[in-house]
Amino acid sequence: MAAEQRGILAIWHDVIPDYTSKVLAWYNAEHHFERLAVPGFISVRRYHAVQGSPALFIRYETRNVGVLSSEAYLARLNDPTPWTLQSQPRFLNNSRTVCVRKSRVGQAEGGYAVTLRIGAKGNETALTDRNWATVSDILRNKDRIVGLELWEADHERSTIATREKQLRGGEDRYVGSVIIVHATDRGAADEALNALLSALPEDISKDAQSGIYALAFLAQNSTL
Repeated sequence: MAAEQRGILAIWHDVIPDYTSKVLAWYNAEHHFERLAVPGFISVRRYHAVQGSPALFIRYETRNVGVLSSEAYLARLNDPTPWTLQSQPRFLNNSRTVCVRKSRVGQAEGGYAVTLRIGAKGNETALTDRNWATVSDILRNKDRIVGLELWEADHERSTIATREKQLRGGEDRYVGSVIIVHATDRGAADEALNALLSALPEDISKDAQSGIYALAFLAQNSTL
């Protein structure tokens, strides 16, 4: 399947104060690798906020979006480990959306990712093909910007009820689409975010939620 049609599980969240180190230990030692063991999962990247919120941004890439509603994946979501039972109730402001990667510009990623979340649940504002073309044309030629991605939500898969969703206490937040900008350094990320917001119509940019994140963790499925 073409790379732009990969499945993406996009997650942003904070952690209850005093539990951050414990939640990060769970991610590092168990949870990320548990997910990579599910057939069809390719990679995981976790970023920590340097500007904006929530504090953590996590992205899982899968062979296609169907993996994110597969029997094997839902079995894991409905049978959380003891460590997961301790960790997920510590989440705050959880945003979790199953997406399809609709477009990708460039083949590289840097140490920084700019994220722009558009059209939260209940907000009909959406990114058009023309909006994306404008953004791509402006950012693809900027120095130290090495990649761009556009993700579109699959709300049916995002809203499947699971045991883990119950653990987090309250309904997850969702997005309509996400723009990701890959930058090699913080200065380039700052410039990219400013250019991104300036390039989009006000009805989109004024309600969009943005952040700049530094890469903290990367792992891939060792069987691929």
